[in-house]
Amino acid sequence: MAPITLDMIRRRAEHNEGMVGNLEEIALHQQEIEKIEALGQICRHLKILYMQNNLISKLQNLHRLKELEYLNMALNNVTKIENLQRCESLQKLDLTMNFITKASLLTVHTLDACPKLDDLYLMGNPCADFGGYRAFVIGTLPQLRRLDGKDVTPSERILSKQELPRVTERLMKELRADGVDIEEASRVSDARDLGPDEDDIAEVLAMPEDERPWTAATRVAEQREFAAQRDANEESKREHNKRLFNPAGTKKQPRREGFPDLPDDLDDVKQCNEPGLTFRLDDSDDGDAVVLDCVVGKYMDTSLIDVDVQTRLVRVLVKGKMLCLVLPEEVKPDASTAQRSKVTGALVVTMPKAFRKPKRGEEKKDEYVVDGGGGVEGSKGGVGGSNPGKGADAKNAKNAKNPRSLIKELGGVSIRGIVRDAHTADIGGFTIAESVRTAAPATPAVQVQVLDSDDDEPPPL
Repeated sequence: MAPITLDMIRRRAEHNEGMVGNLEEIALHQQEIEKIEALGQICRHLKILYMQNNLISKLQNLHRLKELEYLNMALNNVTKIENLQRCESLQKLDLTMNFITKASLLTVHTLDACPKLDDLYLMGNPCADFGGYRAFVIGTLPQLRRLDGKDVTPSERILSKQELPRVTERLMKELRADGVDIEEASRVSDARDLGPDEDDIAEVLAMPEDERPWTAATRVAEQREFAAQRDANEESKREHNKRLFNPAGTKKQPRREGFPDLPDDLDDVKQCNEPGLTFRLDDSDDGDAVVLDCVVGKYMDTSLIDVDVQTRLVRVLVKGKMLCLVLPEEVKPDASTAQRSKVTGALVVTMPKAFRKPKRGEEKKDEYVVDGGGGVEGSKGGVGGSNPGKGADAKNAKNAKNPRSLIKELGGVSIRGIVRDAHTADIGGFTIAESVRTAAPATPAVQVQVLDSDDDEPPPL
């Protein structure tokens, strides 16, 4: 048995953002509900109520739903029409495939208190087998416009009204012949609980399925069997999800609750793809970032995904399984972002590079030089970060604007275009290499004879 609770109603009210105070429509079908309760106190403004395919045996606790317009109670265990007299706004009532007997036709008159009711469904009930069923219902409820999905014509309404006394007399005669207590069948103000007895349900459960009678107790028994089987399947599924998985084929590991601790040396971290994700790791279009694109499923809940970005690796946890990748370049973890596509649901992790190469034509903001003492200093417009003052001559000002000429003049070495060494990179240092150009070999000068126009002879060599 599943009682109607505030939590159940709130879960079924997602279309109303979980608000139940102003809820106008709710679907409580297939919830194994055996009793109508709490609706009149929790959501009194309901206009549409779906409760088909449950185990409800009695119509009750609906008298506070003054705005209810449509009530669907198909495929339940209802045996009598009652307790709807105060639902003045009711326009459509669906009682298809219940257990409303021929004797319960005597309670149809209670719907006369619902003046707006114009659409009624009673097909699939035992009462529909009575020969004068349609004429009796239409004659009793003149406000009906449709019965069992078929329009009620004006001529049919007139004929049914005329035949009602004769059909009623025939119904009473058949009920007395069947031994039915007419007074008990007509009582609706203080009707007893007509739900199946637990002993009857236990008796049905002990019967083979092909020998069970089609009664309300049988429906409850079979629904309970189905619920027990469903619970067993869900428990088996949960155990399967918790089962140890074997990503490498050799040793078993439990599903991860979080990211494992990183070793001191990141070179010891092994790459893995435990969830078997399809991914792509590449540079961004502008080359300033490393982008990881993972296909994680369009409808996967984001709460099942976690991302961890380090300077040299990225880790993604999907449903307790980890994807670990070593990055081709160092990135900035604090500036990294993780987003999901609204169309495909793919996970996109954007990681800006820590050392971005300047683009062609991009102006460099800082220049680094080596001073005369061998130290390295950063300068903007001059050596040591000092700009040429007012008393500087033209030459110093020109050299300040051209660091290369200043470096050459002072005999320094530029560290622009340095190469990071593997050992020094770990400690944050740099390896500076100076290239010295070798002077070209000297060539003998070519002597050219110069003749004086006043001399008759050439000068001696």
